[in-house]
Amino acid sequence: MDNRVLAILGASGDVGGGIVRSAVERGWSVTAVGRSAERLQPLVDEHGTQVRLVVGDVGTDASAAELARALGPLDAAVVTVSPRYETREVLEWPVEEFNAFVAGNVGAHLAAARHVMPLVRDGGDFLGIGGGMADVVIPRFIPLATAQAAQRQLYRGLIREGRGAARVRIRELLVASFVAGVSNRAQMRPEWITDDEIGEHVLGLLEQPAGQDDPDEAISVLRSPREHLLQR
Repeated sequence: MDNRVLAILGASGDVGGGIVRSAVERGWSVTAVGRSAERLQPLVDEHGTQVRLVVGDVGTDASAAELARALGPLDAAVVTVSPRYETREVLEWPVEEFNAFVAGNVGAHLAAARHVMPLVRDGGDFLGIGGGMADVVIPRFIPLATAQAAQRQLYRGLIREGRGAARVRIRELLVASFVAGVSNRAQMRPEWITDDEIGEHVLGLLEQPAGQDDPDEAISVLRSPREHLLQR
């Protein structure tokens, strides 16, 4: 796997950090992208020169285009960006705020597809990370569930519109669990999936041989192997 280049957008988050760790361990050349140099610094502390840091974001077409100019050719890109969320009942959300929240999440993944995906070499991978609430209704999380469901449909659309002509393999992984990472180790519960488990799963997907992906099968779900503990 030497010299294969992977860009991880949202690398400073818990999910992104787990993917960085697994990619470094498997010998990929890793480019970690985040909006803040300060938040990316722990990756340098952990991995040193094995990780290249790039500060940038995919919040708009303009910022995504600027980021793309800093990245260069890639063998794979993983988009882990997700919005910060405040739990409130859905009727407490002003419409303008609700619209901005949902559009900001889905728009970031669209901007990444428009500007970062073209950097991926033929036969490479473009993988988005989403959440399991795309199919679950949990009170006080309705805007987040709406954003995750819309994101899933975006990836389905990208896959279908590219069928037969796509240079790269486009997929989305829905993580159907709370995630235990650096930010919340003290609060984690035994049934939560860990950042390292997500990282290992994602790298397993990227290293699968290329084949003919069905548009619906290309949207996969990752659940915690300890999910049964929720029943106790």
